[in-house]
Amino acid sequence: MARTRKLNVGKAFRAFADKFSKSTQVDDDSRPNIVYEDKILQDKINAKEEEYLQSVVNAYKKYVNPYTAYGKNSVQAQSIADDEKALLTAYNLFKSVHEANQTIGDRETYVNLHRVESPLSKKICYTSGGEFIYLQCWLMYEQGIRDFVPVFESQEKNYQTEWSLVFVPAKNWNFAFQDREVIAAIESVYHPGQTHFKYF
Repeated sequence: MARTRKLNVGKAFRAFADKFSKSTQVDDDSRPNIVYEDKILQDKINAKEEEYLQSVVNAYKKYVNPYTAYGKNSVQAQSIADDEKALLTAYNLFKSVHEANQTIGDRETYVNLHRVESPLSKKICYTSGGEFIYLQCWLMYEQGIRDFVPVFESQEKNYQTEWSLVFVPAKNWNFAFQDREVIAAIESVYHPGQTHFKYF
């Protein structure tokens, strides 16, 4: 598990605001970069942004070191640790098949592994609850895995939605705007000056 880092949220907020304002200039679906002349209103906006940054930091801290965040005997910590292990196992399985296809297979003979079954796909907090971005960031930053991005893919079966993990080449994947905000916040606090945001 990655070691805990001492966080300077005030400094990170400034870096996050800087990085985020630059990223929105080239993003068609981003929020407009409005400068308010009313200082009270601007202060409220700044406070809201800082509150958002703090909420992201607190959420991601649980994934960086769940046992420090929740306690060594915590059920929540064990659950997050299990989820991280499940994601890493799914990636390793996918990557081993991908590499085997490249080294052993050819155009006509290969393993068609597209969807990976995982216990993560049974958890609503990840499939549709918005928390999967923290596991994605854990894989990217704490495990250094940036060649493929894990995403969920749904299919309808017997009038029910079923989810599976799919690994997409990072160069072909564009994170949603809200997820890019989370990534920028995490980078500004945990990885200042070592941005990978431009790739997403």
